[in-house]
Amino acid sequence: MKKLSFSILVTMLTFSVSITTALAGTVYVEISEIKEIKGKIAIGLYSSAKDFPASDKEFKGKAVDVTGTTVIYTFINIPSGVYAVAIYHDSNSNGKLDKNFLGIPKESYAFSNNASGTFGPPDFKDASFKLDGSKTVKIKLNH
Repeated sequence: MKKLSFSILVTMLTFSVSITTALAGTVYVEISEIKEIKGKIAIGLYSSAKDFPASDKEFKGKAVDVTGTTVIYTFINIPSGVYAVAIYHDSNSNGKLDKNFLGIPKESYAFSNNASGTFGPPDFKDASFKLDGSKTVKIKLNH
């Protein structure tokens, strides 16, 4: 009886892991119209409106080297759900979005859906997309 119970438990765990893996997706982020081939592109993938687009509140984040006028980064094993992407070009590689004395960004930035806000970043709902499998998010860098 113990062998049967253990076998059932192992089968259930394997099935559970298979379902979880099947529900995980991939987000391909393609950033184009990069003018300066230097520094890094900071990419934040957000899963909630309350955290968007704070640079320390991403669901997942990555800074990638700028090697051309287009940069592509892939987030893997992302659960199905609603997400938004915020990016900025850290051209001086200091790890932050530089702003002027009024708080206006001095470095280029952009959001998924190429969404924009009137006085600040767009709302999460304007930049968000549904992920159920794989998704390519194309973003044009603002200048």
